[in-house]
Amino acid sequence: MFDKQLKELTENINLRENLVYIKEALQGGENTEILKSEKRYGISLFPGLLKNEDAKVRKNAVLIMGMLGESGYEDIIAEYYKAETTFFVRSAYLTALKSYNYDKHTEMLRSRRRELEAGGFDEADLKHAAAELKTLIALLDSGKRQARHTFADPKKPVQVILTTGADTVEAVRDALIHNGITEPKKVFCGIMARTSRIYKASGIRIYRELLFPVNGMKSYERSDVPSAVAKGNLTELLENMHKDPRGAFAFRLDVKDADAAKLSAEIQAMSGGRLVNSVSDYEIEIKLIASKDGNGRYGIFLKLHTFGYDRFKYRENHVAASMNPVRAAMAVWLARDYLEEGANVLDPFCGVGTMLIERDKLVKAGQMYGVDTFGKAIEGARLNTAKAGAHANYINRNYFDFEHSVLFDEIITDMPALEHADADEFYRRFLSYSEGMLRDKGVMIIYSCEKNLLKKHLRLNGSYKLLREFTIDARGGAGVYVLVKQSKSNTALE
Repeated sequence: MFDKQLKELTENINLRENLVYIKEALQGGENTEILKSEKRYGISLFPGLLKNEDAKVRKNAVLIMGMLGESGYEDIIAEYYKAETTFFVRSAYLTALKSYNYDKHTEMLRSRRRELEAGGFDEADLKHAAAELKTLIALLDSGKRQARHTFADPKKPVQVILTTGADTVEAVRDALIHNGITEPKKVFCGIMARTSRIYKASGIRIYRELLFPVNGMKSYERSDVPSAVAKGNLTELLENMHKDPRGAFAFRLDVKDADAAKLSAEIQAMSGGRLVNSVSDYEIEIKLIASKDGNGRYGIFLKLHTFGYDRFKYRENHVAASMNPVRAAMAVWLARDYLEEGANVLDPFCGVGTMLIERDKLVKAGQMYGVDTFGKAIEGARLNTAKAGAHANYINRNYFDFEHSVLFDEIITDMPALEHADADEFYRRFLSYSEGMLRDKGVMIIYSCEKNLLKKHLRLNGSYKLLREFTIDARGGAGVYVLVKQSKSNTALE
């Protein structure tokens, strides 16, 4: 199978082509014993090719040595690795060394790691130095879990951004002020404030993400991002917000429309050992957000995973149609002036209970009832509510078949998404049936993407007054509507 290739290798003929053929044939551990059984095979053949002046010959030869597992190869590989001067070949020696016990060479490898982490590479060498460093770190840290860092509110105030949609920036601004964080201002992706009370800010329930701008709100060409991360204020931010900031931080790069793997390797190579790329077990995310004007520049933002606070930790169970918890929290926050403590509350289309849980977290309710036709959602609602430390009565039933002996003070719900023809009748029926569920002057809080249908049937029904409406997403048609059920005498007067 390998006779021709081995013969030509010993005669110094077609070295590249023959090495590639053998390397590919050995992939996956197949054919190794067949190669070793060939008459022309000798353990000195491939090590001898490490002296060849062609870098690609050396690279393929050492990769084959890694697949063969011959005793003594580890020392040869380490020796030639130290002597190798061509950057793009060096990571191949490390890949080969993974197959062997390289304990005796650990100090040499650590020394090389320190050299790479010190940086100072030419632009032409940066890509290959990054690849070598990535392979070297994997080799040295094999089987080890990256040490975790612990968040602490910063000693000095930092800029923090709570991201949100264009229609809800004022709501997030008001929430920051309500929580004692002053002078928030609007930026392109949300609301920014300067504060040292990060735990306080993170507890606000109505933002999408909590980010820290790196180097302020500057934007960069894609090629300048690694340098901007390595030489900017990222390290200062990390040291300011962690109890023991020593050692490397495991990071993941979050970017669209760019070569994330290449950028990650370059950031790691230029960070002086402070950042280690890890796509799964990471402590921080470095997020690149493209400029709105489409000029190919990026803003750089830090997202932390070290303070371990999860606003929606209770929501372990959900179904396809489940309401986004940020949307639920936003709906409740916008309607907060109409919520009464101790009110008896009904959600007719409760899903996994998110709206009821968020309502109870903002203003403590009395008795809470949730109704839904989907049994799996009801099961999830019970588990989620218990996880949230709340209590609600969940009933697996069609709302229009649900009966209750006592009228509710409040109905709060996310209206089901239906085809327009079905939705028209559904909204009529919903408002009509809910008259028998809600006490006079009771409040109804509806999250809906059918503004026109809702207003049409409010006019036709005549039993409700629209108190307020809030836009959450104008483009998607989503809004929150606060209604009050009018008493019979008030309805007659109007």
